[in-house]
Amino acid sequence: MHDESAKGKPGLKAAAWVFVAFLLVLASLYLAMQLFSILHHTYKTETAITYTMADSVTLNGVAVFDVIDVAGSGDLGYLATDGERVTGGTILAESYTDASQGVLRERLDRLDRTIALLTKSQNSTGSDLSVLTTQTKTALYNLLDQLDTAAYGATADAEDAFLLAQNRMQVSTGQAEGFDATLAALQTQHDEVAGQLGELSQVTAETNGYFISATAALPLSLDRDALAAAAPAELQALLAGGFSSNESGLAGRIVTGFSWQFYATCDLDTAERFTDDLKSVKISVPGKQNDPLTATIVDVQSDEDTGTAKIVLQCQSINANVLRLGQENARIDLQTYEGIRIDRTALHIVNGAYGVYVKYGNLQRFRKITRLYENENYILVPADGALGTENEVRLYDEIIVEGTNLQDGKLL
Repeated sequence: MHDESAKGKPGLKAAAWVFVAFLLVLASLYLAMQLFSILHHTYKTETAITYTMADSVTLNGVAVFDVIDVAGSGDLGYLATDGERVTGGTILAESYTDASQGVLRERLDRLDRTIALLTKSQNSTGSDLSVLTTQTKTALYNLLDQLDTAAYGATADAEDAFLLAQNRMQVSTGQAEGFDATLAALQTQHDEVAGQLGELSQVTAETNGYFISATAALPLSLDRDALAAAAPAELQALLAGGFSSNESGLAGRIVTGFSWQFYATCDLDTAERFTDDLKSVKISVPGKQNDPLTATIVDVQSDEDTGTAKIVLQCQSINANVLRLGQENARIDLQTYEGIRIDRTALHIVNGAYGVYVKYGNLQRFRKITRLYENENYILVPADGALGTENEVRLYDEIIVEGTNLQDGKLL
């Protein structure tokens, strides 16, 4: 007789293997899905930092200074820097009659700087070694910062500060006895170059003030009294027509005071934002004067018939960038706010509460926020956040700005 049970065993074994293989496939698929979810379910975070935001408007206007023209023409070499405070009799520029004279002047200036640096290095001795080491490191870091930020205008001063610190270190530690021989040789070169340069025609300051060269600023022909007396529509017409320049025959200008005005126009809605309670604002000109300067609101005139308003601001800060201003589109910060900046993409509403999800270790946590100020890109919240309050975000929190299926307490 044939054993029927023996015949069935291979079939059972095959079915068992199929079932086991099916389970293994399911387990593999599940594991693959979990790995895919972990590897591809990425979250992007941003660190919460302190920031300053402003409620701003842009006004077209013209900067007006108290100026005295400085006559001069020809090939001028400037000895006074833009924005420099000068007094009557200060040599502002010299007139070159030969191309080589400019090269000689540049060489003479370099020799002057080197001689002054070595003289100062030699006369500054006796400092503690740790102090000198700190000064050298600080000067080096400052020089590297200037190079890293492409602030080449300040690089020369940073280089001199580093060389001065190095020279002081050499003298104080005995690596160099002094620079007398070097100074003597440099002075000889200086006298030779000065002799080749000879006597040049000079342009001098006739009064005290802040100098700006004609090559750095566009000297506009402005009637200050007319600007002050102009009605809003009249000022708007003046700004629309532009102002002519009169740089011909000018070496530059001297601004006799540190106070200057900005005359601008705007629509009536913008003018209403300059309320009676608003006494001062911040003024800046992107690309020229980037640091906002405090300005006082002198006058706000509104003309309902023409729908135009006149705004007059007064600022009492002077520097080289300010002296280069003419007719500009200025940014006026009406109010400034300081706090912690959050990207608007991180904002969520949970159970009627505004907040963001924050990464704590490998967990997501929902944190409520109080909105201090916001624009189309960012939200500013108070910097004194604390858990359990209406504003829970704290400085340096890792805020989730991109991610899906966010949930308080959920694993990332």
